[in-house]
Amino acid sequence: MKTPTMFYSTLRTLRTALLLLVLTACGGVETGGTGAGAYVQGPITGFGSVIVAGVRFDDSGARVEDADGVRRDRDELRLGMLVEVESGPIGDDGSGGRLATATRVRLASELLGPVGVVDLENARIGVLGQLVRLTPATVVDGVVGGAAALATGNVVEVYGFFDPIGGYVATRIERRATLPETYRVRGVVRALDGATLRIGLQLFDLSAIGVPAGLAEGQFVRLALRPTPVDGRWQATAITIETRSAGDRDEAEIEGLISAYTSAAEFSVNGVRVDASNANAAGGLALGVRVKVRGRSSAGVLVAASVDIRSDDDAFNEGIDIRDAIGTVDVSTQTFTLRGITVFYGSVSPDRFDNGTVADLSPNRRVRVRGVLSADRTRVLATRIEFINN
Repeated sequence: MKTPTMFYSTLRTLRTALLLLVLTACGGVETGGTGAGAYVQGPITGFGSVIVAGVRFDDSGARVEDADGVRRDRDELRLGMLVEVESGPIGDDGSGGRLATATRVRLASELLGPVGVVDLENARIGVLGQLVRLTPATVVDGVVGGAAALATGNVVEVYGFFDPIGGYVATRIERRATLPETYRVRGVVRALDGATLRIGLQLFDLSAIGVPAGLAEGQFVRLALRPTPVDGRWQATAITIETRSAGDRDEAEIEGLISAYTSAAEFSVNGVRVDASNANAAGGLALGVRVKVRGRSSAGVLVAASVDIRSDDDAFNEGIDIRDAIGTVDVSTQTFTLRGITVFYGSVSPDRFDNGTVADLSPNRRVRVRGVLSADRTRVLATRIEFINN
């Protein structure tokens, strides 16, 4: 028989258990975060599964979609694409790396249209009247000869960061083999005048679709365009006012350019609002500066714990990391393919091969390649190759 003391002790235990159950059903016990899981935005720098901001995301069960929410195949993800990843908590992989399981991957380009001006001496091209800057880490795909072979009239898709100072910084430029039915541009509205608006230095005409309610200067928009301009203006066939948000997440990380700036404590990165009032922030923050912000997100605002300034060299030197089965091997050029990417292995010294040698490179062998982008931006120059034996 239970004594009264035992009875009340049991009752208190049951009440505590019930309270924890209710709190869990409502979103869990408060731990300092704002929601389960993580949100990460940045360019893809590797595969096996997909790597963004140094986090290896298992995307095998994730929904992959484009900017319009249309489902895409995960095999369409490519090196250099700018993506948003929603995932479970980010953990340690046991070797100092970070990993998580992705639930949603969203890919979106900034521009799709013909190349106008080509200024490779200054690593710049023009697309739809917009200035696009290439960096040493900009992947160029579908162009034999790489960046140096880009020519006026090529239709390209540009992934990267909108630069409010003037143009875009490309993380990937992909030549389209077939002409699309419509061109596209994403940017910030300026000089809104009736049915005309400006993005960068280029005017766009909305008269065929009308001006949507609530459209205002300073907003990010995505425009679909007819493939032929009229009187120097591109004619819009659709417009979407875009709001990017990290939602409510315990962990949030974004890499991009500061797209709006009030102060070092209040700014936006690629359209996502950042509260850096309590962050360990680097000096020199300003409009157009490339940064990496880490923290958590609440009500769509990234509450920063740290803000670091990033240079083009930083992005290049962090390199590329790919794990997959070898496709084809070409001994004459000392290259092999890995997930459709050409890898040059002639620069790898014997002591930088792990669990095998150069003689073991053969189709279907699983390897991990670490390297950097080649000067023409079309290949990976391997610096280390590890054979995966499981």
